[in-house]
Amino acid sequence: MTQSSSKQRISITVDSKLLQDIDQLTHNRSAAVEEGLRLWHRQQIENQLRAFYQAQKPTERQFDQDWGEFAQTQMEEILDSEGV
Repeated sequence: MTQSSSKQRISITVDSKLLQDIDQLTHNRSAAVEEGLRLWHRQQIENQLRAFYQAQKPTERQFDQDWGEFAQTQMEEILDSEGV
């Protein structure tokens, strides 16, 4: 996980019970919110990727699978020839 040296201050409104629960788990609200945003962001990307691949036609899926298998075979051959 890369961390940027520059951070921005934001103001958010949070359910008071949730904030109490968070405060019981950490002394650093900012870190908790930042980690939560990272998890949310990752989940959004995964959802978009899942939707993209689920919307593919069977022929497109087969092409992707065939291409992936071909690329893997080629990489294995290259690594074997280099003794890696």
